[in-house]
Amino acid sequence: MKIFRPVPGGWVCQIGEVERGLFLKAISEVRTLLDPPVLPFEITTMLGEDDSEGAAKDIHLSNASLDRLLPPGAADERTAQTMRDLTDSQLRTQKAERLDRLYQILSEQTGSTLVIKSGQEWDWLGGINDVRLAISGKLSPEDLNADSQPDRQLSKQVNPKTGNEKFEEALVSSFYEWLSGWQDSLLQAIDSWSQPS
Repeated sequence: MKIFRPVPGGWVCQIGEVERGLFLKAISEVRTLLDPPVLPFEITTMLGEDDSEGAAKDIHLSNASLDRLLPPGAADERTAQTMRDLTDSQLRTQKAERLDRLYQILSEQTGSTLVIKSGQEWDWLGGINDVRLAISGKLSPEDLNADSQPDRQLSKQVNPKTGNEKFEEALVSSFYEWLSGWQDSLLQAIDSWSQPS
């Protein structure tokens, strides 16, 4: 994995076409995941057939990746729903807009060098983290915690995986680890030169 290094005006990192393509695809998928679902009653509201206040509310469908991106704000289900009603739409919008900015930057830059300008670093750290959170929803707990070896053996016996499932899980886990290291290298580059010119 190539690491970020500080340069005047920001940070740079070498990135291959495979990594660029995987990250662009992941951003696109997470961006789609953040779009609020449109249900039939919302469609009728848009057509002017239902004027009730509650009809146009965003709802949160159960999805492990989405649950990581938009976690409940409280342990109590009723309080969590109230928090979600207050914050869900704004959080979705903020995260989606940030991912849109990253996608545009990554798409427009050509060649093997990625340049993150000073002032864009927090978008990148937040965007990488959102992609990591979404990916973590597809991983089993033992893939996220290397210390859980006994549980891993037990889960393999209870739920044996097919060859394709194992291969896909290994790819997702590898990409998650790559993103984690990439994010960490950007943090270290920022720490090593807190005031780029």
